[in-house]
Amino acid sequence: NDHSLLMPLHQRIVNPPHCQEPPPLWGLSEVAIPAAFSYILSGMYFLKRILFMAPLLLLISFLAFVLVRVMPGGPFDRERKPASPEIERNLRAKYHLDEPVLRQYLRYLDGIVHGDFGASLKYRNRSVMDIIVQGLPVSLSLGALAFCFALGTGIPLGFFTAVHKGAWGDYFGSFVALLVICIPGLVIGPVLIILFAIHWR
Repeated sequence: NDHSLLMPLHQRIVNPPHCQEPPPLWGLSEVAIPAAFSYILSGMYFLKRILFMAPLLLLISFLAFVLVRVMPGGPFDRERKPASPEIERNLRAKYHLDEPVLRQYLRYLDGIVHGDFGASLKYRNRSVMDIIVQGLPVSLSLGALAFCFALGTGIPLGFFTAVHKGAWGDYFGSFVALLVICIPGLVIGPVLIILFAIHWR
């Protein structure tokens, strides 16, 4: 190259013409290439966790299903009048309780895939999906209220504790947070029901 001969000697040694930087890979800059690889690695990690979660959920559901089946007693033992063996046999056949446990579990998985959780063993002529749909609005409203209450009290308490770090406000906020966490829900629930549903209704 004629232009390279006209360059000073120290420039030709530091940056020779034949050692120019290669063009960016696929038109990406040096900053974009590590970012792209980080996104790919994050996606692979997320996919791996999902693939690991699926058999884990199947194993947990199978163990829970089997433990419920091997427990003593049955769904029809709480009837006021003891049923005859023939009636009990017909009920077990109706709800497929006379089949092997593995076949019952496969039938259970097939129902979940199709959105059919079967008939209720407690309420007559009602399906489990009907009971879920009936109680879902109340559960969602209670969950939304609890979430808003947690945000409305937790965030200001956290700010208050952070502002008064090392002072009495820090210890007070930490004490209140630990107190709420340590008290079980089966104690807080009845107390809130008594306060909001009976006294402050």
